Amino acid sequence: MRKIWTLSAAALTAVLAAGIFPAAAQAATVDVLTRGSAGGPNVANGDAVSAPLQTGATATFYNTPGGSSFITCTVSNFGATVTNNVPAPGTASESLTLQNFSSCTPTGIPTVTAVQSIVVNNLPYATTVTSPPSNQVKVTGTTALPIQTTIKLTSGLGTITCVYRADLNQVLGVANNVGQSITFTNQQFNRFSGPSSCFPNGYFSATYAPVQDTTVAGSPPVYVN
Repeated sequence: MRKIWTLSAAALTAVLAAGIFPAAAQAATVDVLTRGSAGGPNVANGDAVSAPLQTGATATFYNTPGGSSFITCTVSNFGATVTNNVPAPGTASESLTLQNFSSCTPTGIPTVTAVQSIVVNNLPYATTVTSPPSNQVKVTGTTALPIQTTIKLTSGLGTITCVYRADLNQVLGVANNVGQSITFTNQQFNRFSGPSSCFPNGYFSATYAPVQDTTVAGSPPVYVN
């Protein structure tokens, strides 16, 4: 009898160690997007995430990278819906549903005295976020609905309307868990329509932070794993 008990105890220990019984706790899967901390609770599919400009930052459209002619906006926000958060490492998917710009001023643009509006057209856009080390944020348009922005300017000749489309129909950014930010640097837009007074090309730079999960109480910051 003692021998049988010894064998039964050993078998039970093996079963528990293998995790067949619920008593053996399994490590939770960490997805690409978590809230509150790196490796924290996973952001749920369907959750809304958003961010304003980082404190002290601006959204700027240059005529050339770092050029002397540009439009600067001190207010800008984006909003997206998480559509497919997957286990890390990997690439999560979102739908960019909102991006706006206001409090914008022109600098060094001949005859232009004010910015009437900057409107992002053809939303939503497919967006992906990839795990470290790339931390890439990629926004992509379609042939039918390309990434497009319409800028209306006030000049001595009246209203100037400039329409730009993203080069290669994509905009690339980098996510950073320090401050939960997304930074876009010199992303090229090409003039699609508008007079010669519109920049032939525009280069977009901005940093948004903090990115937050606004569906969850307290709007915790979003981390990339």
